[in-house]
Amino acid sequence: MAARVKLNKVSLREQKKKLGMFRRFLPTLEARKQQLLMQLTAAREKIKEQQDDIDKLLKEISSWSQLYWELEKDIRFFVRIKEVEVTISNVAGLKVPYFAGVVFEDTPYSIFATTYSLDEVIEKTRRLISFREALKILKEEEEALNAGFIKTSQRINLYEQRLIPDCRRYIRKISVYLQDQQAASVGVAKVAKRLTREALDAIARG
Repeated sequence: MAARVKLNKVSLREQKKKLGMFRRFLPTLEARKQQLLMQLTAAREKIKEQQDDIDKLLKEISSWSQLYWELEKDIRFFVRIKEVEVTISNVAGLKVPYFAGVVFEDTPYSIFATTYSLDEVIEKTRRLISFREALKILKEEEEALNAGFIKTSQRINLYEQRLIPDCRRYIRKISVYLQDQQAASVGVAKVAKRLTREALDAIARG
């Protein structure tokens, strides 16, 4: 249902003020949209690279499957996650998470009581876990950026397709009405002036 506007000068000023405000906001929204798009593209590229790193490391680890099977009970104690470090950055007014690293529980072990391969197995396993946690945060980053991009695009569409056209239409409607009212007032004044003059002439002749 179309909104009703009063056909007067006050309403005309209000619509002109709104139109000016929308026009000022639009370039800011366009700039925000472009910034989010660039960040979103970069995040998706990072996701691809991170997945490639994971696949490459998994392929490398797969050749050690027998060793992993033998060290399974030992490994689990040295790859426990203590904390996944995440920072929050502001991107075009949007809070976006960034992966900072994984902190593993510090579990000491004797190099004499364990196989010489354990160090390398632990290192590779921790790298794999870190890669996977990084991928998880990258996907959260992508999700946040994509949501911001969609919301900004919708707002731009609202301004361009509805709010600004509505303001322009209301301004034209009010302006035409006020011009007609002014023309009618002038016409009435001319008629009143003519009738007054004719009445005075009649009195003068009488």
